Amino acid sequence: MSSAPVPVEFDHQGLVPVVVQDAGTSDVLMLGFMNQMALDTTRETGLVHFWSRSRQTLWKKGETSGNTLTVDSILLNCENNSLLIQAVPSGATCHTGYPTCYYRRVEADGSLSVVRDRWFDPADVYGTAPEGIADLTRRWWTSYEQLKHEDFAEYSGTSRVLRADDDQVSSRIADELSELAGVLDGSHVHRGRAQDISLEAGQVCYWLALACIRGQLSWEQVRPDRALDGAVEGASASTVAALILGNAATWTVGAEGDLAARAHETFGLVAAACAVESVPTRDVIADDLVNVSARLSSYQAR
Repeated sequence: MSSAPVPVEFDHQGLVPVVVQDAGTSDVLMLGFMNQMALDTTRETGLVHFWSRSRQTLWKKGETSGNTLTVDSILLNCENNSLLIQAVPSGATCHTGYPTCYYRRVEADGSLSVVRDRWFDPADVYGTAPEGIADLTRRWWTSYEQLKHEDFAEYSGTSRVLRADDDQVSSRIADELSELAGVLDGSHVHRGRAQDISLEAGQVCYWLALACIRGQLSWEQVRPDRALDGAVEGASASTVAALILGNAATWTVGAEGDLAARAHETFGLVAAACAVESVPTRDVIADDLVNVSARLSSYQAR
């Protein structure tokens, strides 16, 4: 393809948002960001490349999965500050296994419904990368199960909550979600947005795990790893905050519905919040796992 200059107006970070559309079906496949290098490489190779804001590196879409995007055309908007690429996908575009990253519909109550079929299991395609978060969340989940099944109530508030008959947990999830939304919209500030997101995301995940384990749900039924590993960069803080507040309303005491599905959805919103400031969800879970493992060791030594 031609390498003649394109009059793109990059932002203060040297980036431009890029929407990718299926050239055959017109489905919107994904949103990414390009810098000058990514745009030049895309035009020179005919394959879509992006600039990863979290890893600060150039990456070819499909370099791991093989599901590349071949450029059909590149369109520039009227203000020269966004691109639309029409491309031919060689497989599912979303790393969660769906043909498009936009596989969930926002319902009137703010909940999300999956409206597309998954084409592949990420664990089969990405090898050890998804297994990393899978193993991590499984060990984390098991630690809290242990706090329920072994009687540490004398020492552990968490163990008491897990073994209690009354439900204090749902309202705590709603509270922590509201605080996470507050971090995103600037109304709840401690140390700085990235650190505060990490803190509040960890609190939401903690109470979600307790709710699910109290409800006799296994890790396999909820699959928090897939939800936490499935966020797509690019959603604005205000948009994510609004979705989180809507989700918080579903966590009222006595709320009905599929607990596993609700928990999975909420884990996904935690991931979306983390993506706003490129906070790794693995780190959020790993930090809490260190804490709960230390507490377990202490209780078992008594």
